[in-house]
Amino acid sequence: MIAEGDGRIFDRRRALEDDGWVVLVFSVPESERDKRHIIRTTLTRLGFGKAAPGVWIAPGHLATATREMLERRGLAEYVEIFAGQHIAYGDLRSKVRRWWDLDALTLLYAEFTQRYRPALLSYTADDVSPDEAFAAYVPMLTEWRRLPYLDPGLPLSLLPQGWNGVTAETLFADLNAALSGPAREHAVDVIHRRPPSK
Repeated sequence: MIAEGDGRIFDRRRALEDDGWVVLVFSVPESERDKRHIIRTTLTRLGFGKAAPGVWIAPGHLATATREMLERRGLAEYVEIFAGQHIAYGDLRSKVRRWWDLDALTLLYAEFTQRYRPALLSYTADDVSPDEAFAAYVPMLTEWRRLPYLDPGLPLSLLPQGWNGVTAETLFADLNAALSGPAREHAVDVIHRRPPSK
């Protein structure tokens, strides 16, 4: 699960329309209704949008991660997963806006960029000390790591023009490159530091 999370945060993939979609429906007996909440939470965490009551959708490149997560959580028996293309009726861009809260995502990306762009100007890999890097890196990473789950890498062709998620992704990648090495150095130093003698 940690490796899966790292992949989502550090090596995220932006889907193309040609990737198609993963469509998932589920049915849970009334006697096990607590599983409904677990399934909904799992799908939200994977980045699914809700296309209609009981119908969830995500970019096609998430098919394997979806199958593996549901199997790992013992939920496979309650779901049906389909892969496909949007072939007719309605504007897909407007549907994507309905299935995912793009306004909220735009605001979150803008907040991240506004908060951390000054950090990129302040720190470079050459002049940041390990303790400064750690102090900057941990809160930045903590704030960023939820965003790849809210935005599952939707195709840019279906997002508003000039989608600020791309700017935020680039900023995160640059900050990660500048700060992760020195921050790790500080963490290792603290972990291996001997306690003061009495």
